Amino acid sequence: MPEIEIIHCDALPPEQELSSILTQYYDLIVQRMGAMGFSIDPAAPQSALAEFWANAGDYLPPNGCLLLARDENGQIVGCGMLKRLDRETGELKRVFVTEAARGTGTGRRLIETREEAARAMGLKRLVADTLTPNVEMRSLYPKLGFTEVQTPLKTTSYLDQPMLRPHMHFFVKNIG
Repeated sequence: MPEIEIIHCDALPPEQELSSILTQYYDLIVQRMGAMGFSIDPAAPQSALAEFWANAGDYLPPNGCLLLARDENGQIVGCGMLKRLDRETGELKRVFVTEAARGTGTGRRLIETREEAARAMGLKRLVADTLTPNVEMRSLYPKLGFTEVQTPLKTTSYLDQPMLRPHMHFFVKNIG
């Protein structure tokens, strides 16, 4: 099993490096949305990447957390982000692990490490959303103590992507 290190970022990593893993993440989302029958603009991954960089500071301390997973060669094989929604609530965003690192526990560690960061920030509750075809996250969140809720949560994706609402699943975990 490869040795994978989870790294807290106090500042944004080099743009090219972070953009590379995020592009893989956005490409997977677009692929899955296409499989759901959505007609996706081919520029969507680049638009999503630009939106991330425009708001990247939301994912840095003191109001956020940006984690990278690096393999023994220093390559980024995963990422995960957290941002404060309000005084007590944090939102998990952009959990992604490359195919090569899947099955290593990296996704679990990315969630658990962000949960620790959320507690250190004084947050009492974590929320997350995912799309129906993301069976990996829909399976993992409950294993880590998250409860799927039927009432929509006003997450970033819920507010920014109304067309996805019928396909979204929402998860909550009280941590305080």
